[in-house]
Amino acid sequence: MPKCNVEVRHLRFVVAAAEEGSFRRASTKLGVRESTISRQIRDLEDALGSSLFIRRRTGVFPTQAGETFVQRARCALTQIEYAVRDVGVIGCGGNGIVRIGLFPSVATGFVAELISRFGEHHSEVQLEFVEGGPIELIPAIRRHELDIAFVSEPEESGGFNCIRCWTEQIYVVLARGDPLACRSAISFDDIRDRRFIVTEVAPGKDIESFLFRKLSTLGHRPNILRDSVSRQTLMQLVACGRGITLASASVVEARFAGVVYRPLTGCSLPFCGIWSDENDNPAFRQLLSAAMALSKAREGSATSEARALRPIAASTATTLP
Repeated sequence: MPKCNVEVRHLRFVVAAAEEGSFRRASTKLGVRESTISRQIRDLEDALGSSLFIRRRTGVFPTQAGETFVQRARCALTQIEYAVRDVGVIGCGGNGIVRIGLFPSVATGFVAELISRFGEHHSEVQLEFVEGGPIELIPAIRRHELDIAFVSEPEESGGFNCIRCWTEQIYVVLARGDPLACRSAISFDDIRDRRFIVTEVAPGKDIESFLFRKLSTLGHRPNILRDSVSRQTLMQLVACGRGITLASASVVEARFAGVVYRPLTGCSLPFCGIWSDENDNPAFRQLLSAAMALSKAREGSATSEARALRPIAASTATTLP
């Protein structure tokens, strides 16, 4: 088998000459000098050790070897065109894969709206999801196994980029018959000496850390039990009176029998998107832009609602005895 370096231009020259039946017309079609096409094809024939064209005064005609070469060359040029097109689409974020890490239970609200909006404009992008807590997801960002993770805001970003996307109210989860269930809201002082139960899987570790930060004082350590159970089983244990736990607003949307949710006064949990500076995935960059736009829109909406409610609250207050 002859060895030679066949370049894309050789393929284009041969295919154009075969289609036009003339080096002159091929040169006009490609915008290349006729002498260049003739010389390049002759050099290719010499390298291959076989003639590709029969040359006559009326034009050029592919030989049997030439017909085979032209057929293969067309296929090669088609694949090259597909490759160029696909890379261009991926480069614009119009295709590809985005790998998303999710804190358990946050696939509602902000994330659900983001996925819906992104899918409307980037239907060709494939989204893949992994559930876990910051302890699992942030290292996955570092290993480039994930493009972005939506988790509760960490105390330190660890060198990653971080954008706050939304904030959720924290609720105390109690058995329906618990004495505190009759309250409309609960403070940290009300639950300081209570027994808490958390799961050993996400988000149990994060809840435990949160409780230690908020309730630990000199001489006092929160009473926390860890169980290797699912969130659903954890709620059943709360309903049985084994203890109380905490949950964010996205968890509260899923109702469980035998428990009630009461807001923890003045306590909310920020959630953010975390990604690596080194991530050059164009499809991910499109998702990140959509996340930033949605976060900004939600922040503006929340501010407008707060401003609209102020005069109503003030008016109501003047009517109270």
